[in-house]
Amino acid sequence: METLGVSEFLYHRDIYDRMNTFSFDLDFYRKWCRHSPGPILELCCGTGRLTIPLKTSGLDIMGLDCSDSMLDTARRKAAAEGVDLELVKADMRTFDLQRRFSTIFIPFNSLQNTYSVADLELVFANVKAHLSPGGVFLFDVFNPSIRFMVERENERKEALRFHLDDGREIVVMERCRYDAASQVNRAVWYFTINNVEREERLDMRCFFPLEMDALLKYNGFAIVKKFGSFEEAPFESGSQKQIYVCAPVKPSAS
Repeated sequence: METLGVSEFLYHRDIYDRMNTFSFDLDFYRKWCRHSPGPILELCCGTGRLTIPLKTSGLDIMGLDCSDSMLDTARRKAAAEGVDLELVKADMRTFDLQRRFSTIFIPFNSLQNTYSVADLELVFANVKAHLSPGGVFLFDVFNPSIRFMVERENERKEALRFHLDDGREIVVMERCRYDAASQVNRAVWYFTINNVEREERLDMRCFFPLEMDALLKYNGFAIVKKFGSFEEAPFESGSQKQIYVCAPVKPSAS
């Protein structure tokens, strides 16, 4: 099997933050993080796009990521805003923080960089081990679109266009190839910078709706809510997102 993953270039601080300037998911996560009072853990916190504003809104939040460059950027951004933010480098499959949290969340499709069922089950088990009684687990992933992936396989389409701090414009074209055996959308992003093109990969595991529901069930989570948008529209076939609010199932009395 081909190696799966994401190019390090996509995590470069000058690229990542310019590609991801949106905040349409912030209010959703802020609302649900307040739903269960207590400490919060964000897995795959990246450069603090959500962690920093959630902290400044008064929430007790810690961020965890496996990328040194992302965490370094998050620390610089937090310091520039005068935010005292606890950030930890660790793998979400294996971290052990020796404490529990009222809310744990994985935003921005980050769970889709977990490619095997075995690794996904390690993440779920670790989340359960770090949740306080009555705690909630939140995450969002795409609702896979076969039509979209087929269209992007036939020809390149523009995916992004943005400017760096120095004014250079970057145009990103995308081509996809869906690997049915691994259920991975193998996207290639073509970056044109100063008329020079470079190829970068973005492999994303596709979780089909009933599949994810079953994975949660058989790993001990109950689905409290499932939405199709961050405005909490009901999930349906045409939804672009699958947004979950989950809770560990209490062990039955023997």
